[in-house]
Amino acid sequence: MEQVTKYLIIITSLMTAKLRFTESKNNAVPNTTRNYYPIPYINICDIIGRSSKIYCYCNNIDPELTTRADCWIFSEIKEDDPIWPNFSSQSGLEYITFNVRSENVLTFIPTKAISSLDKLKQISIQFGTIKRIPPYAFKNLPKLRQIILKSNKINILEKYSFSHMMSLSNLSLDENEITELNTDIFFDLPNLQILDLSFNNISLIHEGCFKHLSNLKELNLDNNYISVITKEMLEGLENLSKLNIRYNKLTMIGNLAFSDSSGLKELLIDNNDIEYVSERAFGGLSQLRKLTLSGNRLSKFYEDVLDEVRNLVILDLRGNLLETISYEAIRTVVENDKSASIAVYLDDNPLNCDCRLSWVYLLRNETKHNALLNALEKISCVMEPHGHEGKDKVYNKNLLPDDSYDYYDTNNNDYNNFIKPTNNEGKKLINIPIDALPCPKEIMKSIEETYGHPVQNEIKVKAFSVAGRISPDLTIIILLGKLLY
Repeated sequence: MEQVTKYLIIITSLMTAKLRFTESKNNAVPNTTRNYYPIPYINICDIIGRSSKIYCYCNNIDPELTTRADCWIFSEIKEDDPIWPNFSSQSGLEYITFNVRSENVLTFIPTKAISSLDKLKQISIQFGTIKRIPPYAFKNLPKLRQIILKSNKINILEKYSFSHMMSLSNLSLDENEITELNTDIFFDLPNLQILDLSFNNISLIHEGCFKHLSNLKELNLDNNYISVITKEMLEGLENLSKLNIRYNKLTMIGNLAFSDSSGLKELLIDNNDIEYVSERAFGGLSQLRKLTLSGNRLSKFYEDVLDEVRNLVILDLRGNLLETISYEAIRTVVENDKSASIAVYLDDNPLNCDCRLSWVYLLRNETKHNALLNALEKISCVMEPHGHEGKDKVYNKNLLPDDSYDYYDTNNNDYNNFIKPTNNEGKKLINIPIDALPCPKEIMKSIEETYGHPVQNEIKVKAFSVAGRISPDLTIIILLGKLLY
């Protein structure tokens, strides 16, 4: 009996312990460890509903296959709007465009939307109200090649606005409100080749602002308010091949202004207010092929201005205030035998019909270049000098095409249309017999001092060049002989 009692006590103890363990387990504090699941991203290519501020049209609705997105922003959207992180789900995006429908709807660069798109090659934002571009606005985009920020009312470019983009080759900031270019805005952009700053309000360019753009090929600064250009402003642009500074406020060009851009092939300076070009303005430009100065206020073009520009094939001086021009001033161009097509444009100038233009007749008869021939035949002149005091500035609206200096080929459909003279005051020079060109006394005196009193029988024909052509300058002496005897 005693033995049975012991077994009962043991069994009761075991059952009590089990019961307490079960109660303890049931009353235990629950495990606080939880599994978190990411909030599902919105597919920006499949946004439905009128409440959305932004709609994107993509080339594929599948986020993994989308490479292009054309997005429209319809209402004001903030920089911290939850829609922006959703763009990261489109990991394959290569081209993205943001079109803004109303003013003040987009006032910033949507960095949160694009910073994770490491395959992005091109971004375009148009018609926003983005007053400033902050530093590193386009960071972490290793494949980005083109940025287009046209018409966004951009006013300020901060230091390092465009920096550390190894693949960027084309940057367009045209049609904004930029007033000033400081140093280090453009930094560490080793492959940038085209920079478009046209149609802004730029009046101040700080020295060295382009110094980090050593591989830039084309710089467009046309339609701004630039009043001076110096070599320091163009520091670092040794590989620049095309510079467009048309429609600015330049009044003169100083010595060696472009010498830091020794690789220039096209220099477009039309429609400024240039009255004076210094003797070495184009010094150092041994590779220059095309120089356009139309629509300025040049009254003189000196003989030695182009001495250092030995490869020039196109010279445009239309629409200036030139009353005469010597053969020596354009000799560099017309004697360039390396080019299949050369041209010098002088129409729409108040040229005086006198013996100083007699070289045009001889050159017209000798040239084998159709473009030059057509340009010479368009030259008009007036029989009596009328001066240009108070003459209103006339813009040349028929600018030479920008494509290249090869468009002068007569096979080009536009060849006969790119020049349309507007000066109806004068006569066509070639319609006036060369013998009828007057030689005013002051011109005769100048020639007599240079060559001595011309006697018809003593006039000697000199070689024009190694080709053995007659110098057009000597035509003046021949003409004087006829007038005096």
